[in-house]
Amino acid sequence: GSKPLSDVSLAEYKNEFHELLKDAVNIRLRADVPVGAYLSGGLDSSIIAAIVRKLGVSKLDTFSIAFHDEKFDESKFQLEMAAYLGTDHHVVKASHADIGNTFPEVIWHTETPLTRTSPVPMFLLSKLVHNKGFKVVLTGEGADEFLGGYDIFKEAKIRRFWARNPSSKWRHLLLKRLYPDIANLGKAGSAYLAAFFGAGMKETDSPDYSHSIRWRNDRRNHRFFSKEFSTQIAEQRRAGAVEHEYPEGFEKWGHLEKAQYLEINIFLSQYLLSSQGDRVAMGNSVEGRCPFLDVRVMEFANRLPSRLKLRGLIDKYILRQVASEYLPEEIWKRRKRPYRAPIHRSFFNDQTPAYVREMLSESSVATSGIFNPIAVRQLVSKLEQGKPVGETDDMALVGILSTLLVQEKFVKNFQPANPLGGNDDVKVINRCERFKTSKSFSAVC
Repeated sequence: GSKPLSDVSLAEYKNEFHELLKDAVNIRLRADVPVGAYLSGGLDSSIIAAIVRKLGVSKLDTFSIAFHDEKFDESKFQLEMAAYLGTDHHVVKASHADIGNTFPEVIWHTETPLTRTSPVPMFLLSKLVHNKGFKVVLTGEGADEFLGGYDIFKEAKIRRFWARNPSSKWRHLLLKRLYPDIANLGKAGSAYLAAFFGAGMKETDSPDYSHSIRWRNDRRNHRFFSKEFSTQIAEQRRAGAVEHEYPEGFEKWGHLEKAQYLEINIFLSQYLLSSQGDRVAMGNSVEGRCPFLDVRVMEFANRLPSRLKLRGLIDKYILRQVASEYLPEEIWKRRKRPYRAPIHRSFFNDQTPAYVREMLSESSVATSGIFNPIAVRQLVSKLEQGKPVGETDDMALVGILSTLLVQEKFVKNFQPANPLGGNDDVKVINRCERFKTSKSFSAVC
């Protein structure tokens, strides 16, 4: 409802959330091995590490990623937080070459196509954790989804405000607050904001209003699909095979809650906790624990008034209130910076990996049957010439390359991993001889 919150009710929500979060962290410290923590330099991981220290843990090891590419690097904030909390801090530095060279190994662990390279540095980070003798780390996943932390939530809020007066000359300019890089382009940037975010702006009753722009924009990449594959996609759409089913009563939910549902069911569960989380962590035998995904914390967030998640354009409002008691103002007031990793420069540089040229060759692409060799060749040519590419082309590159790697590793040339974790074929043969009568023999040997 629209009833304003009193100071008392705000304080009650804050105290309840604070106690739940402390207990969620405390429970996840239970282990018969040392527990470390990821420290990105952002709000979510910083508050978790700070709570650990407040709970009286005398020694805490923290781990973070530093990028050689300054556009993606947040090591300044990571080191400041590590010093502030007095942790033993460890850093893995990821170069473009590191990401490009490690990508096939990461695809082996994710077992699915990707449209981002972000899981690769996370794999390198979990390797560092493993090498330092840790098997468990606390992570900040879930805070953005359940407490309204993403720009896409603010974006939808601004577009709804704009839709009430579509002819307004200034309402869409609020988007400059979210995307200052575009705004810095001057009149061209303002025109782009109006054109891009104005698409479908009036369709406020659409269940996917918050995400429809992104999904519509991604369809540009269908040009990379082969004619046969595009026909299959069209047939599935006609049959309703790709339609999303919404929960009963979804149309009565609040605007923010609808957007959160889509983000949690698609991005969080299918990608963030899998390809970018558990898959790459367990690839190095590391368990990630997520206090923000404690069932009681999630239930609390689901009944929390939306204005205590997204207050105006201040995201994760209630978390920031709690964090103000633990963290420096520079951190708890800090604007969220999405975790990203370099893409095209990781694959096309002075040391372009051999597999990239092999996978993206015209013959390889044609043989796959999934992609259009001409369209892929044009993209490769663009990248080889060093021409600027946007995020859509970046995501297309990763999508194409990862799909071809999945096909190569799991369909065309599947090589089961050694169950013993070594490379001694004799041991494998001996083990297979002993287990010939086992039901799992064919799967293992």
